[in-house]
Amino acid sequence: IQAVDVKNRVAQVTIRFVSKLITATRDATGKVVDGDPESVVDVTDVWTFARALGSRDPTWHLVATEAGQ
Repeated sequence: IQAVDVKNRVAQVTIRFVSKLITATRDATGKVVDGDPESVVDVTDVWTFARALGSRDPTWHLVATEAGQ
């Protein structure tokens, strides 16, 4: 657990996802209009989840996302 807000009894977990992607957008004719279908790109995303402490509901809710570095 990364952070606990004792006053509001909320726990937060932040996860950094690191991946390698090949992305390309093509038009109706198949021509690449964005990206590169041959190039691998490093991508990092950071997601933060929160959950009420003491709750019977085990669900963690996504509360923030951002592009990581």
